[in-house]
Amino acid sequence: GPKRISSLINLWGFVLMTPFGLAMALQFEFAAVGPGIWVLLVFYALAASMGTVWLWMTGTRHLPAAQGGIFTVMLPISAALVGVLALGETMTGLQLLAFAIALFGVFLTWNHR
Repeated sequence: GPKRISSLINLWGFVLMTPFGLAMALQFEFAAVGPGIWVLLVFYALAASMGTVWLWMTGTRHLPAAQGGIFTVMLPISAALVGVLALGETMTGLQLLAFAIALFGVFLTWNHR
């Protein structure tokens, strides 16, 4: 089920990334990171590693993966919008063009009835 798949994905990620993480941790100043940032880091790690996989696998019970996969194009678009709206990032014309092309791709796959 979704929990097992999420666990296996995270286990492989842990095995593959631990050597690199340990090498970087030896040079990192952990005391310089405040408690609030640690809370956000833990939240992000859990949400990104377990929450999203669980939601995706649960969603495939109701929608074929091929059909739902089309909407993964929305991930970079929504991330960029959060950056613009919440973090004050600027968006270039080239980025807007890329988003338009991506959305047009979603439109082309849409079931026209």
